Amino acid sequence: MSRILLIELRRSTVLWAALTMLASGTAMLYSARQRWTSGWMILALDQRWYLPFLAGIALAAGAAQGRRERRSRVEELFAGMPRPRFQQVVPVLIAYGISMVLAYAGATALAALWILGTAHYLPVGAFLGVVAVGAVAVLAGSWFGLAAGRLLPYVVTAPALAILSLASPLAVPGREGWVSALLFPAHGLGSGTDFDTIQARFSIGQLLYLTGLAAGAALLFARTRWPALLPPLLGTALAALVLQGGAAFVRDPIDPVARSLVCTPDAPTVCVARVHSGVLDEVAPPARAALATLSRLPGAPTRAVEAGLVPRSADTLLIPLAIDDNGHALGTGRLAENLGVLPFPCPADSPGPDTTVVDAASAWLLGTPDASAQAHELSKLSDQEAAARVAAVRRAVLTCSRATY
Repeated sequence: MSRILLIELRRSTVLWAALTMLASGTAMLYSARQRWTSGWMILALDQRWYLPFLAGIALAAGAAQGRRERRSRVEELFAGMPRPRFQQVVPVLIAYGISMVLAYAGATALAALWILGTAHYLPVGAFLGVVAVGAVAVLAGSWFGLAAGRLLPYVVTAPALAILSLASPLAVPGREGWVSALLFPAHGLGSGTDFDTIQARFSIGQLLYLTGLAAGAALLFARTRWPALLPPLLGTALAALVLQGGAAFVRDPIDPVARSLVCTPDAPTVCVARVHSGVLDEVAPPARAALATLSRLPGAPTRAVEAGLVPRSADTLLIPLAIDDNGHALGTGRLAENLGVLPFPCPADSPGPDTTVVDAASAWLLGTPDASAQAHELSKLSDQEAAARVAAVRRAVLTCSRATY
């Protein structure tokens, strides 16, 4: 078997197809790495968005291989061989299946090298589940391509399958239902935050469904047509049972561990989400510098926390953290501006203090020039009185209330 498998790898196009998938998958990930450099889970989810293209490669490669017997005019020769049909097709199935899986996983691994030094939070089970679903999807695609190429041995079969795969997102009725999320593995992948995850139960359901498709495609390739319907039906039924008919499906799940706080051991405390713990050392110095600037005010914040993890309050400086293309922190250079309060929408009936008042207060705090009348009024006060007024403006910004001098 091993000798036959080696011959199949050497003489077929499977290695070229795998290299094409590996190169394409890696290139697509690196072309948009700003979407996944914040963590491992986001990398796995982002690669799944490319499944229509990657599965198209697998389908086209399998279809081109599947018509080999017709192209070489040896169909009758192979049909008349005394060996069981499965012994003839197993080497091809193994060669294409393993190659597609390794190519998909290899693209993930090559992209992961970029974030080894900055992404410290790895939810192993969820990450492997998402990658495994994508890998089984391209395996099923390659086997279905083999079957389609044998049943429809035409030149147009391979490109037609690739085009249909690329167009498959158009067939998804939306992200509202669990059925479309199950049947189309490139969809239902979260709301686009750094804390997105996929339920282990849902990944298991998708693996059951895709394994059924792969087994059915293998049977179809072996020319056992009606039995080929049973594995997909069984896989889909098992997936529905695992998901309890959709009752266990959670739309846009969030990983609470990824959102949990990781803080500096010393004061003043600076905290970020666990998924961003790799950049805590980068965030702490500018955050502490901003806390030192704000310490001039009565009731100044005493800790700094990544925005979106805790409610806004007077004693907390919120950090508008973002991760750049290289996996490092962005948005921490000007934390003391606007009185250390993130811009956020206020209701129409409570618009908050006038912007000129806030600008004047910020200028006094930062020691920058401001020619407004409010800044001139502040300059005439003692430091203690001015600090009290600026602190009042900061509280007004936090509560969306009016503030004047």
